[in-house]
Amino acid sequence: MILQPLHFSKLKFLLSLLFYVSFLQVQAQKRFSIIAFGDMPYHVPADFERFKKLTAAVNQANPYLAVHVGDIKNGYSDCSDAYFELIKSMFMQFKGPLIFTPGDNDWTDCYRPASGNYNTVERLQKLRSVFYDGRQSLGKKPLPTFNQSNRKGFEKFVENQYWEHAKISFGTIHVVGSNNNLQSDPDKNQEFYERDAANLDWLDYIFDEADRKKHKGVVLFTQAAMNFKGDKASGHFKIVQKLRDRVEKFKRPVLLVYGDYHRFLIEKPLVNASGKLLTNFTSVMVFGEYDMHGVKIDIDPKSKNLFRFSEFWVDGN
Repeated sequence: MILQPLHFSKLKFLLSLLFYVSFLQVQAQKRFSIIAFGDMPYHVPADFERFKKLTAAVNQANPYLAVHVGDIKNGYSDCSDAYFELIKSMFMQFKGPLIFTPGDNDWTDCYRPASGNYNTVERLQKLRSVFYDGRQSLGKKPLPTFNQSNRKGFEKFVENQYWEHAKISFGTIHVVGSNNNLQSDPDKNQEFYERDAANLDWLDYIFDEADRKKHKGVVLFTQAAMNFKGDKASGHFKIVQKLRDRVEKFKRPVLLVYGDYHRFLIEKPLVNASGKLLTNFTSVMVFGEYDMHGVKIDIDPKSKNLFRFSEFWVDGN
């Protein structure tokens, strides 16, 4: 058998491929950071300037990603198309990718006269059409995402996003405050039932991808300060049960980043069915409202614990 010498073009291709694989391996080991914030701007127009200062500070820090975890307004203010478009234009001033997951103030509270007396489901549809295209994040250099709207039966849930970086799975889940829009009248809960089912499917998808690809961790973003106490009347009950089961089976680090109550808080609130603490789960609440700062999350793929947290202060905010 006579071995033929490699043609130069084939050799060049193989060397390029080897270099690219090596580059990806190096990238997968590099530390990177995320800056998260939410519940802002609340008190407009004064807070617009403060939000611009935060944007400038984030741009200067140049993280891998910025994330707004919902509530682009307070619960008694303008829910108009013009306001949504204005906030989107502000989001597009981030020089890197900006991920956004909706909050309750952004649609469930829009029925209030002070907010415009809107139909809340119509406002949710408008929010989806303004902020999500089903393919990528916001920001000047958008991040490609896989959205739940690409899954059969969940076409409307364009706001639930998934992406990967450094062998870590990331996802947004549309769970909001105000008891997740679960109403006391069962006849008014079609929106809740559909979104709750979608969120359960999406959480499974995120963990299934992390398991299949043997990822080192999972990072989730949502707006709600969820009720982890196992209250069956809570609009968070099923998603918390699902999260508990998946975290326990996953065993590797899982981080949940959220807003809602406007204070910086790190804790481990999740326990298994026997009441034992699930130590691989950490939740972080971000600043908001009067404190227009961020939380910096440093992620080290080489570290067993993966995550470190610090305040991201913005002078004057």
